This record gives sequence, C-alpha cells and structure tokens, in this order.
Amino acid sequence: MSPIVFAIPIFLLAMVLEFWLARRRGMQVYRTADAVTSLNLGIMSQFMGGITRVMAIGIYALMVDKVGAFTWNESNPLTWIFALLMYDFLYYWYHRAGHEVHLLWAAHVVHHSSEDYNLSTALRQTSSGFLFGWIFYLPMALLGIPLKVFVIVGLVDLLYQFWVHTELVGRLGWMDRVFVTPSNHRVHHGQNDYCLDKNYGGILIVWDRLFGTFAPERTDEKILYGVRKPLLSWNPLWGNLMTYRDIIRTVWATRGFKSKLMAIFAGPGWQSNEMPKHEEFQPARFKRFETLPEDQASRGLQAVSIAGMLTATASLMYFLIKAQGMTQTERVLYVAVMILVLAALGRIWKRAR
Repeated sequence: MSPIVFAIPIFLLAMVLEFWLARRRGMQVYRTADAVTSLNLGIMSQFMGGITRVMAIGIYALMVDKVGAFTWNESNPLTWIFALLMYDFLYYWYHRAGHEVHLLWAAHVVHHSSEDYNLSTALRQTSSGFLFGWIFYLPMALLGIPLKVFVIVGLVDLLYQFWVHTELVGRLGWMDRVFVTPSNHRVHHGQNDYCLDKNYGGILIVWDRLFGTFAPERTDEKILYGVRKPLLSWNPLWGNLMTYRDIIRTVWATRGFKSKLMAIFAGPGWQSNEMPKHEEFQPARFKRFETLPEDQASRGLQAVSIAGMLTATASLMYFLIKAQGMTQTERVLYVAVMILVLAALGRIWKRAR
C-alpha cells in the first residue's frame, strides 16, 4: 500500500489548520476554486502515478541489478544519509531543468500555475512528470543505491517540501541559509523579476548557493505568485495539457529545423518569430484569475466543489489501497474514468460565471 494513503489525512488537516490560523491573523490565503483545483491536480497526479510509477521503478531496479557499481549496507545510517544528499542534489538539477527546458517546463508548470501560496499549492502536482523525471535519478542506480533506499529517501524529500508552501511562517534565521524554508520557497513561486529561476532546492538551499541560483526574499517587494502565461482555468486536465499544446503549435508554425528544436528545448521564455509575442509582464496590472470572486461565490457552490474534491480523494485512497490487486487494464480504466470525473469537476466554477 502506498504511504500516501496515510499522508492524505495529515495533508488535509494541515490545510484546515493553516486556513484557521490565517483567518485568526486576518489573512486570506485560500480561495476555494484555486485550492480545490490544486487538490484535484494532486489527485490526478497520484492516479497517474498509480499506473506509471512501475515504469520508473522497474527501470531503476533493472539498472541496479545489471550495472550497479557498489553494494550498499542498508543497515548503515551513512548509506541513508548519502542517498538522501545525492537524491536532493539530483532533484536540484531535475527541478532546474524543469524551469530551463520548455519540454520539461510543460510538466512542471502545473505546480506553479496557482496564483495563491498555501499548503494546497504543494499538492498541485503534474501528471506527466513520469515521462522524463526518472532519467535524472539514474546516477543513483549506477552507484547501486538499493531500490528500497531510493524510494524512501525520495519520499522523504517530497514530503519535506509540503510544509514550505505557506505564507504564515516568516524568516527562520540560520535555517534560511542551509535549508529550503517557506521564505526561500516563496521566492521560487514568484513571478517578480528577482524571483525568476531561483531557489530550486528540495531540502537543502545550499545547492542554490553553490550554483548561483539563490535569491533571498525581499521585504520591500510583495511576491506575485503564479506564472507569466497564466492557466486561466480550473480544469486539472487542461492544466496538464496546455503547455504541451503551446509547444506543438509553436513547432508547427515555426520555420527551420533549429527553431523547431528551440521551441522544444530552449527555455520557456524563448519566442518564435512566427508566433504572437508574449505580452510584457507588468506587476502593477497583475490580477489573479477568478471566474467568480470568493465573496460572491455561494456557499452551495463552494460546498459542491469541496464535496466533489473530497469524493475524488476517497476514490484515490481506495485506488491506492486496492491497486496491487488490480490488473493493469483495471487500473488504467479506473484512472481514465477518474481523470474524466476530475475534468468535469473543474467545470463547476466555469459555469458559475
């Protein structure tokens, strides 16, 4: 059974606590439509992981068995410390590539598409990361790091990143210089000029300091969250597909083989001469996307939206518990139906305009 089954209730309780604490401080850090979309994207990601994770794990296990250079003692704490440090180092480069290569950005942009910053944002995850993400961790397989160790340290690295997605925790002194903290990660999610392509670390911020991608949070400039080409939708399926669509359109419209490659492998900011130019980002004109202001959304609409998300969460937990006893065909059909259901749930707020 996936350990995510046990983490889900903790995530939900933490979000309720964050919402309550924010209200007590007079802060509005949650908008129902945005938070529900983040959670629906996370649910879709876990469903996809249920049928694709076996590929990455299978490749890793095969490489350890066939070409792993060393044998590691799983009972030695140094094995686990080294593996966690190496995983976090490789995550830094995977994360950085996700911002600097358009094809990889097409997957990672999902996580940045929220224009709010709260614990639900941490769960706004891609469903297509399995396509290329596994490649970045193959050095661990080449060293022979056991599959069990690899999976557990990867989970630790992932779970650590949950708590840094909050505006309720300020600067933390020396921790900000060593670890990824809420202050450091808020910068990473900003679309302000000084925030772009900064603070990629998973657990340790020292990688950013070593490789020149660190930027401290500024107290005199409000961070504007999101991406400069916004999603403008609450549909989790479209959230996963939009940037791939844009890449295909650009490749099709662009003349010259080199330019077509640039459309795929250059940074997200690269523009083809044959495509309309992106509108220049102007912080003073920035407005968060919403189809219906939070104070105008009826309690009924919010309740239906939340109930749909919680039902999908329960379906995910059932799937994660039962998946090992299903055939691959049954898993694929279950996931396909749930993706359609989640896409339909994303239209609730669209129809509310």
